Amino acid sequence: MRRFLRLPAVLALTITILACTERPAAPPKGTAPPPARPVKITIAQAGDFFLYAPLYVALDAGLFKKHGLDVTITTTGGDDKTWAAVLSGSAQFGVADPTFVAVAAERGQPGKVVASIVNGVPFWGITFSSKVKNISQPSELKALSVATFPEPSTAYVLQAKMFRSGNIKPNIRQGAFGTIIPMLKAGAADVGLELEPNVSQATNDGARVVYSLASRYGDFAITGLTASPRYATQNADVVARTTCALQEALDLIRTRPQEALPLLARRFPEVSQPVAQSALERVVADGILPRTLVTSAKAWDSAVALRREAGDLHAAAPLSTYVDNSFAERAIQCASKH
Repeated sequence: MRRFLRLPAVLALTITILACTERPAAPPKGTAPPPARPVKITIAQAGDFFLYAPLYVALDAGLFKKHGLDVTITTTGGDDKTWAAVLSGSAQFGVADPTFVAVAAERGQPGKVVASIVNGVPFWGITFSSKVKNISQPSELKALSVATFPEPSTAYVLQAKMFRSGNIKPNIRQGAFGTIIPMLKAGAADVGLELEPNVSQATNDGARVVYSLASRYGDFAITGLTASPRYATQNADVVARTTCALQEALDLIRTRPQEALPLLARRFPEVSQPVAQSALERVVADGILPRTLVTSAKAWDSAVALRREAGDLHAAAPLSTYVDNSFAERAIQCASKH
């Protein structure tokens, strides 16, 4: 389980997928036919996360290749390092917390979000205790302790916010990545806030899901595909091909999960098939994996509000300044043709 527990301190989760054919895809409207030689691009990510499923499906199902792209995925270890890779030109795209482009802009390093990868808060409250009942209101957290990833992670910030909305002083036990479930089993906390596929692994081992932050917070821009404004402008055709492949991946995951699961199993061999299936079904059902790559105003504003509340972002960050949805909108039409 070590591989899918690696997370950055400030959570930046994100994900994608596609549908495949043998013949080259028709180009998105306004783009040239696929080049005779694939265009080499690098996509940087903070780490290997199951929630980035669309990205891995797009690559392993051959969807990027179908659109004339030779894609390499590199791991940086954090959002700041991912953005540094994009700025330096060692990566053309970054998969990370989309609000980081606004945070970086305050340091004079602006970016553009060209696609939504993870569109909901991907945390569920789980417990092994029969004494903990299902929680529908924040006030029901009274007298309970919750284990989360360390402050200032998104998990910690949102869990503390949930406590306060129930007029309860936050009772949070911070745990390093990979320790939440062991803490629950040891009785160090009543509830643990976890990600998939850890949630499905825990329920497979006897835990129960007692609440969902995805249901509580709705659309939330957690992970996006980012690029420098200059690259997005000068290489619009490459951006269009990349987003089309990712939209096809999302469609494949939703309509033909039986084809996506074997691809993810090869990426994450430590996750059993039943656990992977349960995890994929949950992230689709709860809207964590979006239907399209379009970043909604609600999702963006919710994420920006959290960053401002945490003190990471100080100025206003309007969607129109930092998000270019034109590629995601064209990707819907492009994917529908295949």
